[in-house]
Amino acid sequence: MFNPFCLFSQPLLDSFIKGGKTYFVRNVFPRAFDHFDDSVKHYFLFTHYDDHSKAQAHYEAIAHDKYRFLYKVDSEEHLNKLKLAASQPEGYKIYSTLFVPDWKNRITKDLKQKANRYMYKNTNWKPGKGESIHLDLHLQFGELYFTMTYNGHKIITKFVDIEKS
Repeated sequence: MFNPFCLFSQPLLDSFIKGGKTYFVRNVFPRAFDHFDDSVKHYFLFTHYDDHSKAQAHYEAIAHDKYRFLYKVDSEEHLNKLKLAASQPEGYKIYSTLFVPDWKNRITKDLKQKANRYMYKNTNWKPGKGESIHLDLHLQFGELYFTMTYNGHKIITKFVDIEKS
């Protein structure tokens, strides 16, 4: 599966905290699963917030996730756990919601074809030669979404729906 996110690290954690991010939500991250790496027990995604209500909303939205956790930087215990996560402990792959700088270059030809199939199947858009469709990704509550914009119209769908096209 396509994974556009950076590994969580101590420099990232320090930068987030310095920037006022005082809440972090952990959720499982199956998108990072690597079939060829059996040394990893769990994959997690850490989302950073500067607003408690937004962090709480994320936490509540993933009630089905038995590994969810809401960290508060002002708790020494939580901060120590964040530092441990940032060290990439053995058996875990932990990602931040920060996109890697070249994420668009990582989109394969196959994935582009799937996006086109999705567009033609789910819209009546007929882009002409030289017309472009604006594509973007965003994250909400640990779920990756795909946005297509064309001629003043916009569709948003879960990225997994594009991958299944």
